[in-house]
Amino acid sequence: MNLQPEVCSSSWLLSYNNYLQDVVGTAVKTRERYSLAVRRFIDVCLKDDTNWAGLSVQRVVDFVREEAATKTGCGRRLPVTAVRSFLRFLVWRGIVPAGLDRAIPRIRLATHASIPRHHSADQIAQLLDAVRTGETPSRDRAILLLLVRLGLRCAEIVAMEMDDIDWQNGLIRVCISKSHRERVLPLPCEVGTALADYIQHDRPAKVGRAVFIGVNNPPRPLHDPTAITRMVKRNLVRAGIPLGAEAFLRDNPNATVQFLETGHFALETHLEEVTSAMREFLQKTFGENS
Repeated sequence: MNLQPEVCSSSWLLSYNNYLQDVVGTAVKTRERYSLAVRRFIDVCLKDDTNWAGLSVQRVVDFVREEAATKTGCGRRLPVTAVRSFLRFLVWRGIVPAGLDRAIPRIRLATHASIPRHHSADQIAQLLDAVRTGETPSRDRAILLLLVRLGLRCAEIVAMEMDDIDWQNGLIRVCISKSHRERVLPLPCEVGTALADYIQHDRPAKVGRAVFIGVNNPPRPLHDPTAITRMVKRNLVRAGIPLGAEAFLRDNPNATVQFLETGHFALETHLEEVTSAMREFLQKTFGENS
């Protein structure tokens, strides 16, 4: 990694981005999200001075709290993770002392008491039963088991290839989508059986090395992680399990629920789409002058 002396906030941001890419192996989308918060952090704390010696714990804490206060939901964690990552970069460069990142406070998120943090064993069983009535039951069952038994991400599943499965030793190699690094996980019997059933009986032949194939004509490998998200939602509906925010309807049957394909940082990436949906709801509820 070629290190150049930084002379302004833009050069600091460029060096940090190179560190995330070349040293940490952070995914592109994550680097983009972190850069939004880190740019503001640099502008506030550096103020056109390339000397970080005056950076204090209190200054870091104040910035993180002020930034988090402007966010909602899981977005409140973005300033914490981004600034912590940037401070570790500064430590790596030998610019600030180690341990400064540990001064950043945790951001607590309010949780709804009646909504479970994960699905119960009975709900998982219902979900796995629901795939039997779908268009590709063996494929969808294998994917669901990879999600619920191994905790894989959708992007990691669509990236899986036949050579990633070590049948003899009962292992599976996973390319971690967020860091592009590999890890090897044990392959549970239930998951391996479902994978073997799909590959032997339902997976189309001669379509490359990707494990999971779409229902296109001609067949093509799955390449979009959102295809798995949509499949899971369809089966949740079949199983009668509330989708995400729909669980709030148990407490407030008159609530309006609308889903948007935004990812974890909706306000940072889809602000116009979110505000448009909110404006439409307010106009329908309170009139055109809202």
